Amino acid sequence: MIKGIGIDIIEIERINLGIEKKVLSEKELELLNAFSGEKRKKEFIAGRFSVKESLIKAFGTFIPYKEITILNDDKGKPYLDEKTMKYLKEKFGDYIIHISISHERNYATSIVLLEII
Repeated sequence: MIKGIGIDIIEIERINLGIEKKVLSEKELELLNAFSGEKRKKEFIAGRFSVKESLIKAFGTFIPYKEITILNDDKGKPYLDEKTMKYLKEKFGDYIIHISISHERNYATSIVLLEII
């Protein structure tokens, strides 16, 4: 059964470098630092910010950005790390959480679907 859905879109150029310190977790900052170009860094930040906004919309309440860590599996599929899932479980209960991020030239978009277990 679906409990919530959230969607977000952001214009990548609106991302100013420096915001990552407020938006990204420590693990995400490490991933960001592996990128060399400013454009790629902005895309990464925008995508992560978009997912976090979608997650907040799906739950219907604010969740501190730094409590959310989005990683990618070997095939590139985004997922929430164990620490994030534990935090969300303690706060909201058990859910299956589906996330997707997409980038297209000027925009990053995401969707989050909450499924009750």
